[in-house]
Amino acid sequence: MSPRTDVVAAENFLIPNGTFFVELLIFLIVLGVIWFFVVPPIRKVLEEREERTAETMATTKEARQLFAEAEAKHQAALEKARSEAAAIRSKARAEGREILEEMRGQAQQEANGVVAEAEAQLRAQADQIAAELRETVEPLARSLADRVVGVDDERRARTSRGQQTGRASS
Repeated sequence: MSPRTDVVAAENFLIPNGTFFVELLIFLIVLGVIWFFVVPPIRKVLEEREERTAETMATTKEARQLFAEAEAKHQAALEKARSEAAAIRSKARAEGREILEEMRGQAQQEANGVVAEAEAQLRAQADQIAAELRETVEPLARSLADRVVGVDDERRARTSRGQQTGRASS
C-alpha cells in the first residue's frame, strides 16, 4: 500500500492552504487600518507631548536663569543691607561713646562743683569752730597761765581776804 499524497498534504502544516491566505489578508487589512487610523493620532499626541516637554524645558531653563539672577540680586541686597547695618551700628556705638564721654564730663564737673562747695562749707565751718574755740580757749588759757604763774593765787588771796574782812565787818 502506498501512502496517499493528498492525505499527507492535508496533515502537513508547512504547506499553505486557503485559510492561511485569508488570515494573512485579514492581518494586512487590520494592520492597514491601525496604520492609517490609530497610529496618526498617537503620533500626534506624542509629538505634542514632545513639544510641551521642550517648552517646559525651555521655560525651566529660563526660570532657572531668572531665579539665579534674582538670587544674585537678593544676595547683593543682603550684603548691602548688612554693610549698612554694620555702618549704622558703628555710628551708633561712636555716638554712644560720645554721649557717654559727655555725660562723664558733666558728672565730673558736677562732682568737682560739689567737692568745691563741700570744701568751702568745711572751711567756713572750720573757721567758725576755730573762732568759737578761740573764744572758749582764750579765757581758759589765761586762767591756766595765771594759775601757772601764780597771779590767780594772789587775786584769790585778795578776794578771800576781802571776803573775810567783809564777813567780819558784817
